[in-house]
Amino acid sequence: MAVWQGGQVPVTLTAQGYAKLEKELADLKGRRSRVIEEIQTAAADKDFKENAPLAAAREQKSHLEGRIKEIESILNQAKIIGEGQDTTRAKFGDTVVLRDLSSGKEFSYTLVDPREAGPAKGKLSVASPLGKAILGKEPGQTVEVAAPAGVFCCRIESIMAPSSKGRLSPQ
Repeated sequence: MAVWQGGQVPVTLTAQGYAKLEKELADLKGRRSRVIEEIQTAAADKDFKENAPLAAAREQKSHLEGRIKEIESILNQAKIIGEGQDTTRAKFGDTVVLRDLSSGKEFSYTLVDPREAGPAKGKLSVASPLGKAILGKEPGQTVEVAAPAGVFCCRIESIMAPSSKGRLSPQ
């Protein structure tokens, strides 16, 4: 990956992933307000030496602040993948339908940043072995990936690019 000014590594997200982070950020900021109220209530006790509720609230606020800063940094650096790009080869943001050549089963994955990944949710990291193998490939091509249970062979059946409305358009 290229490095931006200040040593920041650029982040590429799908529109859905970006929206999910925005929602998490809003939720965290709401929780932070409630924790600040808890700190004020606990501090009113005036017993700072043995005030477990105050210590717990301060620790929770510290964790919230850290995650808020992390998400804000990601959102500030993020490049949102969109439509209008080359559609002949698998790339970040595309949904790829794969056929397992040993079982014949089909699987569908959207190629995403590692921060968005969740194979059970159909989100495959472009940094994973399978994600790396798929990138740049065309429908009809076969990919092989070494896995703990042996070599996984699959064929790319189709590629769908993200549309501007968050739905997929077939290629």
